[in-house]
Amino acid sequence: MEAKLARQTKLDEQLQVAVNQEVQQAPDAEASSNAWQFITNHFDTLYHSPEAIDNLKKNILNEAVRGRLVAQDPIDEPASELLKKIEAEKQRLYDEGEIRKPKKLPPVSEDEVPFEIPEGWEWTTLNEAGQINPRNKADDRIEASFISMSMISEGYMKMHETETRPWKDIKSGYTHFAENDVGLAKITPCFQNGKAAIFTGLKNSIGAGTTELYIFRSLIPDLIPEYVYAFLKSSMFVAKGVSKMSGTAGQQRVSKDYFQNSPFPLPPALEQKRIVQRIEELFAICDQFKARLEERSAVNERLVKGLVGEVLEG
Repeated sequence: MEAKLARQTKLDEQLQVAVNQEVQQAPDAEASSNAWQFITNHFDTLYHSPEAIDNLKKNILNEAVRGRLVAQDPIDEPASELLKKIEAEKQRLYDEGEIRKPKKLPPVSEDEVPFEIPEGWEWTTLNEAGQINPRNKADDRIEASFISMSMISEGYMKMHETETRPWKDIKSGYTHFAENDVGLAKITPCFQNGKAAIFTGLKNSIGAGTTELYIFRSLIPDLIPEYVYAFLKSSMFVAKGVSKMSGTAGQQRVSKDYFQNSPFPLPPALEQKRIVQRIEELFAICDQFKARLEERSAVNERLVKGLVGEVLEG
């Protein structure tokens, strides 16, 4: 019986690998979509452990930022137009004295890009696409949100806890953020564990917190925080960041240069929304089956304990 179970487990694992490879090697969004449809239709057959489902989630995020999770629409305004809007908004903020003069950086070179992106996308960087580690301007007397590292979720939920403090007490010595900013932990092991958040529900729309965060602020509505969050949570971004961490044991950090200057694949605005919606749909399926697996495991554990109890009592 055990040998048969072991063989079945091995076959299941091989099937998972084959399906995952089909997703990863799909030549275009249509082929990728077909592979994901197969996974959706045969989920309970393919995935029998929480670990397998977690690995599938990593694939989902990687495919999302490669432009292979949803189909492209040729009528979408190309991402090159988004970059023009961002540049114009930065110039406006500079003219009004809100930010420092933007530095014109060279475009991402072909040698730097890690993979091909679809037509209509653009390679850029978070530094070019928005504002890094902005500072808030607010009256000392107002209340604001305070968020420590322990209040930030590791899972893909964009969730965080918060507490209210006077702004004057937290404006100095802490990282600043505002409503819809994206924060990423930079210190080990929080970076490896994917601690990140989209800050929402902030008191008076501003906050401050742990200094072990990098912050990205989108300057235009057409670059949505949920897409940036998905990019920062992708295992491709995290794995490369881990290889570049520096510092003493237990205090290693990923550099600001890596955070703000890594190649960032920017889709058209409407495609960003489709990507985020598809991620949420697929993750919901993953979570449903993971909950079902955990429930089944708990039932089996109770049955085993009951049988053991009967044997001992008998």
